[in-house]
Amino acid sequence: MNVETISAWAQLLASVGVIGSLFYLAAQVRQNTRSSRAVVVDSLARSMHDLAFAMAQSDELLKIVTTTLHDWDAATEIERARAASFVLGYFKLFENAWFQMCKGTLERDQWQGYDAFLRTVLFQPAVKPWWKMRRTFFAPGFREYVDQCKPLPDVPTLTDIVQRPG
Repeated sequence: MNVETISAWAQLLASVGVIGSLFYLAAQVRQNTRSSRAVVVDSLARSMHDLAFAMAQSDELLKIVTTTLHDWDAATEIERARAASFVLGYFKLFENAWFQMCKGTLERDQWQGYDAFLRTVLFQPAVKPWWKMRRTFFAPGFREYVDQCKPLPDVPTLTDIVQRPG
């Protein structure tokens, strides 16, 4: 073998090595993307759980939220403040889920559950006025999305959710 042949073989082997490295890198990026998505989905589910758990653990908070969202004017100022804070937490969570769905991190099938619950909360008697007053706290795209929401006929109300199945 002459020097040119050895050089050609070395370049060929180096090229194969580079191509192999690129395939390995692509596999690592794909794995990292899957892991990142799983972390985001888990974080959203954990946040939803934490809000629901906080309400389930406090009879007072549960009563305040359910009664205030039904009749804002009948609540005291402190009850309205607590309910407003709680609803803000849910809407920030919905905004995050909507953003992750738009970016492709949250699958559309997963978003459907968040969307149904968003509509359940949004169409409580006191929440629409709450939303109109506080909508500027949210990203423009999410505001537009919520403003276009219509009730879903097969989605239960909060009252329906806590009733005994029958």
